[in-house]
Amino acid sequence: AVVSTQSTGELVKETTKMSQVIVTKMINPFYWRQANKDYKMMVEKKVPGALERMEKGELIPEWEYVTEGKLGWEYRQVLAGNPDPWCVEGNFYPRADHTRPHILYTMEDYRVVGCVDCMDDQHYINYLLINVNEMGRCKDCGSCYVCLPHPEPDLIWVDPHH
Repeated sequence: AVVSTQSTGELVKETTKMSQVIVTKMINPFYWRQANKDYKMMVEKKVPGALERMEKGELIPEWEYVTEGKLGWEYRQVLAGNPDPWCVEGNFYPRADHTRPHILYTMEDYRVVGCVDCMDDQHYINYLLINVNEMGRCKDCGSCYVCLPHPEPDLIWVDPHH
């Protein structure tokens, strides 16, 4: 196999660079001592009095000195009392039964509905065909749905071309 001298030269240069990084940073204890001092000064700059607390052996929580970026925004939101700043947790709605069913408005004579009240670990969706002015019930969870004619059909835009 023939290797060009340019790629070999680049390979030697990259290997030399990695060797310098290993010798000057990873193995060198003086580098890590300086990196530790830089870290402490960064924390002290953001949290006044942090050096004294660290010398006593106290760990400074990350939310006290991380103020930039998405993580800083998230910490500020949680400290302000918002337990779910990214809106990851779903809203809880009570399960619909025959006394308070889900109301579905339609312009047609029927509606096809996929039940979403079933268990979270279910890997399929139950579909129901519900006629107007009738109640349908999911066979798995018992949630009820009522299909009603739309109260103001004139407000619905109809495409004149179709």
